[in-house]
Amino acid sequence: MSFDLRAAGRIVRAKIIRHTWTNTQQRWTTSFAVGGLVLGGIAVPPFGIAVFGTAFAGWWIAVLFVTLFCGLVGNRFGIGREKAALERADTRRK
Repeated sequence: MSFDLRAAGRIVRAKIIRHTWTNTQQRWTTSFAVGGLVLGGIAVPPFGIAVFGTAFAGWWIAVLFVTLFCGLVGNRFGIGREKAALERADTRRK
């Protein structure tokens, strides 16, 4: 018995896109979370090792916090953009 991995990959890709890239708020949140993950992954490990000495086993916690914070900031930007777009559409109707 063999599995069709291409079909499974298409299904997973469609679900990921639907949950992370459907509207403006999701796009901003996803973009900032990925940016925060990259920023945390690059900046935090050397900082943690250099400053805290032997505490490099817990640097991933700081990366997680940076990622969550950036995701929340992106979510706020996305909400603001959607609200502004709705207000513009509402003023055009009047």
